[in-house]
Amino acid sequence: MTTTRGALAFFLALLCAVLAVQGRASAAERRAPAPGEYEVKAAFVYNFINFVEWPSDRGDPVRLCVLGELPDAAAFDRLNGREVRGRRLAVVPLRAVGDVRSCDILFLADHLPHQLPDILARLQGNPTLTISDTEGFARRGVMINLFLEQKRVRFEVNTDAARAAGLGISSKLLRLASKVYSAGAGGER
Repeated sequence: MTTTRGALAFFLALLCAVLAVQGRASAAERRAPAPGEYEVKAAFVYNFINFVEWPSDRGDPVRLCVLGELPDAAAFDRLNGREVRGRRLAVVPLRAVGDVRSCDILFLADHLPHQLPDILARLQGNPTLTISDTEGFARRGVMINLFLEQKRVRFEVNTDAARAAGLGISSKLLRLASKVYSAGAGGER
């Protein structure tokens, strides 16, 4: 009987210890902050690469350039060195608009409305995927524009701009877009 009580006491103590550890882990998980806006945007950018076809392989690495100041540059820096489509991703901060032609993907980080025409003119005929997070940029020629809607990151796509650069955007990605701008489809979907 004493052995049974000892075994029961040991089992109850072990059960309490396991529940206490699980309870702390759950509480810690609840305290963990939700991903920040730019962590989510960086994840979107990383995943967009899988849904875009470039006219030719431009070699290794895939150059993801960031023009302008990001509120959370670390979110994009964490993408540096990751593999995408069998190639390494290199995150490159740009200081000058003149360097944009060396990019496979260009993320326009700042609200650069006054520089946008110059940036797009420099990229004309270059197979560079342009992405921004500034309202109205998809209508103005940026291929993919991220925006917040009810605290969720959404995106819109300008297929005419992508086509003019020789890029193909997967129909799977287009179905997920909140808006698609295309002259061929009569404007906006």
